[in-house]
Formats: sequence, C-alpha cells, structure tokens
Amino acid sequence: MKEKELKNKIAIITGAAGGIGKEVVKLFDEKGIKLVLTDVNLEPLKELEKELHQEPLFISCDIRNLDEIKAVISKAIQTHGKIDILVNTVGIIIPSLFENTTYEDIHKQIDINLIGTIQFTKEIIPFMKKGGGGNIVTISSLAGIVPETHSSIYTASKFALRGLNWTLNLELEDHDIFVSTIFPDSVDTPMLEYEAKHGGSPLTFLHDPVDPQKVAEGILKAILKKKVEVCVPHSEGILSKIIMCLPSQVKRLWPKYEKKGEKKREEYLKNLD
Repeated sequence: MKEKELKNKIAIITGAAGGIGKEVVKLFDEKGIKLVLTDVNLEPLKELEKELHQEPLFISCDIRNLDEIKAVISKAIQTHGKIDILVNTVGIIIPSLFENTTYEDIHKQIDINLIGTIQFTKEIIPFMKKGGGGNIVTISSLAGIVPETHSSIYTASKFALRGLNWTLNLELEDHDIFVSTIFPDSVDTPMLEYEAKHGGSPLTFLHDPVDPQKVAEGILKAILKKKVEVCVPHSEGILSKIIMCLPSQVKRLWPKYEKKGEKKREEYLKNLD
C-alpha cells in the first residue's frame, strides 16, 4: 500500500487513550485516516482532540465485554460504512512472581491482553471480508518473544498473541486481510512507571525506553509494507529471536541481564524523583 492510499481509510483504535494509543491517533490523523477511538476512559481523548485535524468518533468500550465491542463496530459501520484497519493497543501488566499472583490478577491480564483482543479481532473479520480486505495490527511486546520474569502471565498473553496472529495471517490471506504484530521493547509510558514502582521485571529496564511515537511508526510500517512482525527497536527484535533459538543461553544470560536491569531501574526511579 502507498502512503497516499491511507487517506479516508477507516480505523478503529482500541486503548486510544493510552501512551501508545495516543501516538497512533496523532499519526493516523496526519495521514488523513478517519478515526474510531475506543477506551474505557475517554476523557484523555477529549483533550487530544484539540490537536487533531479531523473529528474522530469516540466510543467507550471495555474489550472484556463482547456486547460493547459489537456496539463499537456497529456504530463505526453506521457512521462510515466500512472498517479498513483495526489497531489493538489495549494491554495491562500486574507484575508479580507467578507463585504470588492472585487468580484475580491472572484472569484480569488474560481477559484484557488476550481474550479482549481475540474478541475484537474476531468480530471485525466479517466486516473486513465484506469490504474486500483490511489490516489488523496488534501490540504485543518483546515479552511475546522472550520470557520476562516477574511478569509470567503478561508474558503468556503476549506469546499467545504472536501465535494467534501468525495463524490468522495464513487463514485470512485469501480475503486480503493482513495481520501484523508489533513487538516493542519497554516504552516510555505510564505503564513503565507503574512497573518500576510495583516490582516489575528488571529485564524491562535493561535498555532505555522507546518513545511511543516510534511504536506508532512501526504500526504504520506494518500496514504500508505488509509486515507480519515489526520489532521496535529492530535490533532488539533480532537479538531476541536469535536468543530464543538457543534455550540454554536463556538460563545462562537472564540472571546477568536481571542484575544489570535492576541497576537501570534504580536509575530510572531516581530520574522520576
């Protein structure tokens, strides 16, 4: 797809009020994409609207609720007649060693990170098929490629998204629906600060956080170039995939990485103060 072809495409962005979501909104707006924005809390989006060139459609939605997802899609179709792009950015993390994780926190992370994304993706497919194709892009994490200690459930949900999207890419190819997964390293968002203050994995702080704008650009790249996977930054993605081909090295390297990451986390917290 050429960049000029993006104009007047219709995109639903879930989690649009989040750190990454806001940057996707701004970038898509610049490209002339018509926006349907969803989040459980729409107030931050009302402020963002002042920076946009066009008026988006705002719809409150908890992606754990299938009826709310159907309502979003129905309203988008009523307003625009089609849906060309779905960007799943919703995700949460509740750091903890697995043995200390409550069942409530397990279900919350799986329901939001995985089941909610599955539901939204499944509901959008019939409309994309009817419209002749489209793009589905989902934010995973480098924790969807390599294990992240103190975040086992988050890691499990992100690994699952990778498998889901590879499979969907194969299944939906005949319908011209292209499915992409984005794997950011730690991103400079409020979620990163939460992890730092609530026992998040030291591995999260191993490298300097990525600007969320770079993640948004990765999403656009996936759409324009039909990339199955985009890692942000690219170099960390290559290294992660190589390491996972050598499982014995994971057990050898992770304690060293955690020690280094813990020092970087302390630096991050000092900078916050």
